[in-house]
Amino acid sequence: MALEKVAPIILAAGKSTRFGSNKLLAEVEFKGIRQALLLHTLSPWLDVFERVYLVTPKENQLIEEACHSIDHSIEFIKAEQSELGMGHSLAAGVEACHSSQGYLIGLADMPMIEPEILENLVNKLEQGFPIAAPYFEGRRGHPVAFSQIYRDALLALSGDVGAKSILLENEKLIEKVNVKSSSVLTDIDLKSDLSVLS
Repeated sequence: MALEKVAPIILAAGKSTRFGSNKLLAEVEFKGIRQALLLHTLSPWLDVFERVYLVTPKENQLIEEACHSIDHSIEFIKAEQSELGMGHSLAAGVEACHSSQGYLIGLADMPMIEPEILENLVNKLEQGFPIAAPYFEGRRGHPVAFSQIYRDALLALSGDVGAKSILLENEKLIEKVNVKSSSVLTDIDLKSDLSVLS
């Protein structure tokens, strides 16, 4: 399973309720660069993949504008029912990548993921593992890689729990990729969380 056969899907259709405004568009400085949080998240993915699939709400003009400088490398997927929860957004992303042999599912509010982690997860699918996930100090993080055998299960997702049910049902089949970085657990929910980037 070559790298290009795995669809890199980033979920960016959340409401940012706890943040108080669209956190993905918040201008933050990280590694000496000041730009929208979403662009920081996209950067390592675009280092690994030629094209990334970004799942957004139906009304995504501001997100597309923020991505204007790199939109040639992004395919925007509008999740018609994103307001109903992450499960719907995830299913929309998988449906749009119907020809892929696997899916690497990430979250748009996790800007610290290293490219090596993305590559390692895809390599596990290439080696034949059905699911691969990063673990930091025993805790499972994101993103998570799924083989195509889970396509129907991913398409059936709904609500706001994402793929957690699939992971719980197949826990013994998960290939654990131990990482030395807490980046796989670090997401931005509150404005105070931005301090981790400084």
